[in-house]
Amino acid sequence: MTRIAILGTGNVGRALAKGLAKKHEIKFGSRNPAHEKAVEGSPLLAYRDAVKWAEVVILAIPYTSVKETVNSIGPSSFKGKVLVDVTNPLSPNMDLAVGFNTSAAEELSKLVPEAKVVKAFNYVFAANMSTGKINGEPLTLFVAGDATDAKSKVMQLGSDIGFEPIDAGPLICARYLEPLAMQLIKMGYGLKMGTNIGFRLVH
Repeated sequence: MTRIAILGTGNVGRALAKGLAKKHEIKFGSRNPAHEKAVEGSPLLAYRDAVKWAEVVILAIPYTSVKETVNSIGPSSFKGKVLVDVTNPLSPNMDLAVGFNTSAAEELSKLVPEAKVVKAFNYVFAANMSTGKINGEPLTLFVAGDATDAKSKVMQLGSDIGFEPIDAGPLICARYLEPLAMQLIKMGYGLKMGTNIGFRLVH
């Protein structure tokens, strides 16, 4: 059983908590825990307290809030932690705000150089995150990171939910996973395919 802190109480955080709570201990981090109720049956803590308690931290907040949130918690608080970046760098026009020569995950790693940053889950619709499946078929979970042990941990968490995890390479490969989310969003909403869609690697 792994101690997992989920920073953010939105749809993504709630869905991941639901999928992970079967086998792991979950606590949520919130900016104002006193003003919110427990989410998915999991306790609410202040961001810094949640990070301090956890072995794995899942960053499930809007991309535009990442830098402010990390700085408010204190970058040193993430030392030695597995930090899973599920954010997508979207502009106000729903375009990719970061890309080509860096990624949101790589920029996050610069903010918390002593953490083990892993990119995963970002290109899965929240509706499918709690099971890792669509119509009983496992979705592929691409996992990118530089620390082998951290990547293996996140792959196991994905498998525990129901995904088929795949090692997607070092953290630089987040540059490819973040646009993958954009493609899914465009198909789901722009082309009106809905959220009951996802990616599967056939091999």
